[in-house]
Amino acid sequence: MGINQIYKLCSILFAAIVMLGGNVFSKDNQLLIVAGSENAYKPFAYLDSKNNPLGFDNEVLQVVVSYIPESKLQIVSVPWNVIFTGLDSGKFDVVANQITKNDEREKKYIFSNKPYFYGVSGLIIGNNSNITHIKDLKNVKVGVTVGSNHAINIEKYVKENPKQNISIIYYKTSPAIIADLANGRIQAMINDPASAVDYAKSQGVYIKVTDFVFEKIPIYFIFRKDSIELSKTIDQALERAIQDGKISEISIKYFGVDQTK
Repeated sequence: MGINQIYKLCSILFAAIVMLGGNVFSKDNQLLIVAGSENAYKPFAYLDSKNNPLGFDNEVLQVVVSYIPESKLQIVSVPWNVIFTGLDSGKFDVVANQITKNDEREKKYIFSNKPYFYGVSGLIIGNNSNITHIKDLKNVKVGVTVGSNHAINIEKYVKENPKQNISIIYYKTSPAIIADLANGRIQAMINDPASAVDYAKSQGVYIKVTDFVFEKIPIYFIFRKDSIELSKTIDQALERAIQDGKISEISIKYFGVDQTK
């Protein structure tokens, strides 16, 4: 092979790597898609005793990548506070970790065309409670995690409905809220039912999810701006997985309900 031919081949391979947002091919000639996850947010993303990635988000991504021919997925665990810088630096090329849209993120990243999950900010009550709606809350204490969307939702509601005399109790973690809800220190909480029910199971307590929802928040895959081709490839695979009902099946497996619509 002449020098010109070698140069041409190298140029083609380099262009393919750049188009895919920095991905390379693994030793078995499969396209290696590297994903970042905090893997410390059960039931969405976490590690088992052997450090294998488990959880809803990880399983969704695994299924989506299975629709991409000659591809292989590698999931890298990083702390949440550096997950975006890890994506920026090229440590990985996609993030599936309950990521929501906001103006700042949309300016910096590519989001998948469709969400793969809808987070819920809903009303959750104790197992023996008869409350069914936010309007039933009168002279009660409601728990939320400080600084969360759930806190913003109930703060706005309390401000607009002062006659219900709702006291907001702030917590650093969801398990602490659930513990107080179970023992009667508070009468309700605002949280995502999917994670709340999972936390309750791990604590061996029972809670009830009402039908009242403040909002449904779409969750997306995100990519760097230079990962246009990779994002398109994963969008196509996600669309096929959705049409085949695979993403809904995973949601029902983890949460008992389909939170993909």
